[in-house]
Amino acid sequence: MKKIAAGILVICLLLSVSGVFAASPERVIIVFHDSPDVNLVGQYGQVHKTFHLIPAVVATLPDQAMKALSKNPHVKYIQPDYVTQYVAPLQMSISAEPLAQVLPWGVDRIDAELAWSTSTGAGVKVAIVDTGIDRDHPDLVANIKGGFNAIAPRGRYKDPSDFDDDHGHGTHCAGIVAAVNNDIGVVGVAPDAWLYGVKVLSKSGTGQTSDCIEGIQWCADNGMDVISMSWGSSTYDQALNDACQAAWDAGCVLVSSAGNSGVETPDGYPSAYSSVMAISATDSSDNIASWSNYGDEIELGAPGVSVYSTYMGGEYATMSGTSMACPHVSGVAALVLAAHPAYSNQQVRQTLWNTAEDIGAPGWDIYFGYGLVDAQAAVV
Repeated sequence: MKKIAAGILVICLLLSVSGVFAASPERVIIVFHDSPDVNLVGQYGQVHKTFHLIPAVVATLPDQAMKALSKNPHVKYIQPDYVTQYVAPLQMSISAEPLAQVLPWGVDRIDAELAWSTSTGAGVKVAIVDTGIDRDHPDLVANIKGGFNAIAPRGRYKDPSDFDDDHGHGTHCAGIVAAVNNDIGVVGVAPDAWLYGVKVLSKSGTGQTSDCIEGIQWCADNGMDVISMSWGSSTYDQALNDACQAAWDAGCVLVSSAGNSGVETPDGYPSAYSSVMAISATDSSDNIASWSNYGDEIELGAPGVSVYSTYMGGEYATMSGTSMACPHVSGVAALVLAAHPAYSNQQVRQTLWNTAEDIGAPGWDIYFGYGLVDAQAAVV
C-alpha cells in the first residue's frame, strides 16, 4: 500500500522557507534534530508550546527569523502550524432518546454483539481525539475515565482538564466506540472500553497542527491503547506525520477516517500516513459510500451511513461519514486488545486485516482495503 505520497517533495518545500511562508500565518512549528531549543527560538519570537513526542517548538516568528532559524544546523525543518478540521458528516439529524436501548445497524453488521461473549473491550484505553466528549452523557459517563484539552488555555478554553464537547462530533464518535450496554439509547462496539476525551478541535470543529500533536502526545504519555481520529485535511503535514509515527512507536494503535470527498486523490492526512489505519465508509448493503474517499491507503471498510449514536447535551443523532466508520474500527481494536492484552499494535493491525470480511474484489482493493472489519472473527 502506498501511504505517504510525495513526502520527499513536501519536506523539500518545508525547508524552502520563503516559498512556504509567503502566504501563511507566522505561527510555525520548528522541528529540531535532537532536543527542542526553546531559548534559541525565544530569541526570535513568542513561544507557544514545546513538544517532547517530537523535538519541536511552536512559535510566532517574523519572516526574517524563520529564514535565520532554517539555516541553523540544529533545526530539521520549519513548517506552518496548519489548520485542520473534523470530517464534516454528509447527513445529520438530532433525535430524542429511544424508549429502550437499540443496537445500531453498524454495530450489528460487524458482528460486535457476537464478540461480546469473548470480549467487551474492558479496561482498554481508547482516546477520542476530536471535539471532546459530553462528560455527563448518561450513555457514556460510566466509561469516561479522563481526558485533556489541547486548545486550552486559548480563547474561550481556559482549563486543560476540561474536555467537554461543545460541538457534538466527538461525542458521536465516542458512542460508536463504547456507548454503555444498558437499557437506554445505544450500545457501542466495545461497551466496556475506557473512553478518554482529547479535545483538539474547537466549537467550530477546527484546530491547528500543534493542537493535534499535543493531543497525540498526551495519548502516548498516558498509555492510550487506541487513538481514534475522525478529522484531517488534504495538506501533507510532516510534523503531524512525525507525531503519529512516534505514537505508533510508543505502542498506540492509530485509526483515522479517510475523508468524505469521494475521490481517490489527493490523499487525506493523517489517514494516509504509514503509522495510521485509513478507514473507508460502507452502507447497509456493503457498498462503498458514494462520498467516501478511497485509494492505496485504505486498510479497512466500516459502517458509515446513517449511523445512530450519542450526541452532546445528552442527546442522540444520526450522522453519515467516514468519521463514523473510523470509530467502528477503533472499537474492534479495543475488543482485540481486551481479548489479547499481550498483542502489540502491529499484531492488532494484522489481526484486523486477516479477519476482515472480503466484500469487494478478491483480496485487498482500493475501496475496502482488506475488507469490512469483523469484530467476531477478530477476537477469536
